[in-house]
Amino acid sequence: MRSIGRLSTISGLALAAVWVAPPLQAQDRAEAMGTTIRLIVGERHGPSVAAGLAIDLEPGWKTYWRYPGDSGVPPTLDTAGSVNVAAFTLEFPAPERFRDGSDQTIGYHRPVTLPLTITLADPAKPAELRIKAQFGVCRDICVPVDVSLDRRIDPAMPPDAGEAAEIAAAETAVPAPAKAGEPFSVVKLHCDEAAKPPVVTVAIKAPPKELKDIFVEGPEGWALPLPDRVATAGDVTTWRFVLDGLPSGAKHEGAPLTFTIVGGDRATTQTVTLD
Repeated sequence: MRSIGRLSTISGLALAAVWVAPPLQAQDRAEAMGTTIRLIVGERHGPSVAAGLAIDLEPGWKTYWRYPGDSGVPPTLDTAGSVNVAAFTLEFPAPERFRDGSDQTIGYHRPVTLPLTITLADPAKPAELRIKAQFGVCRDICVPVDVSLDRRIDPAMPPDAGEAAEIAAAETAVPAPAKAGEPFSVVKLHCDEAAKPPVVTVAIKAPPKELKDIFVEGPEGWALPLPDRVATAGDVTTWRFVLDGLPSGAKHEGAPLTFTIVGGDRATTQTVTLD
């Protein structure tokens, strides 16, 4: 699933325990508590330029996925101040689950690069990529990070080989579309309406030794709980979650649910309609 930036939210954080990073001067690299952030640029393909937001976490720190789980600050980007940039898309490598007491969160505990695709308004002219990024990092305290990063994109200049390789590696870690009926796909989705609130059961086809975790997202504004693994039979593993966290008045019938299925060396994504 691609994202064009959601509003950041902080939930479950005690304000007294949060240190807010001051805004940093515009540049292509910035430092904040627990992390260094880099704006890198890779290969160009017609009007599109591969780029990435590299979040270099220090040992013991973590950051969040596009849906953070029970608490946390998901990354959001704003390119409104850019020159000769028509649009951008943001993608996320496969995340992992963290258990913090009763909370479960989703994100990364190692350095991660979020791939960006930048579309130039005029591919023949240089561009100035200016990004305002907001995200969260956590160790013993949780830190909302707010940085401004700049990077010039010159069509006449060859890309930096190291940065291009870093972006390419990040792109391979982004979950690929699942193929129905093949390994790492949803084979059955059922909603038990008799339960209050309803309970959703999802069956995933994948070798049990390879399947690590799954995550589920609903429409914008939904905050679904993380699924629990309940049973395995052959190459099908069943997971279950309560249909909770919907906005007031939202109807779940016919809603699209997007599943991210994570294995040891592969990950897929699949959107299934909840009937």
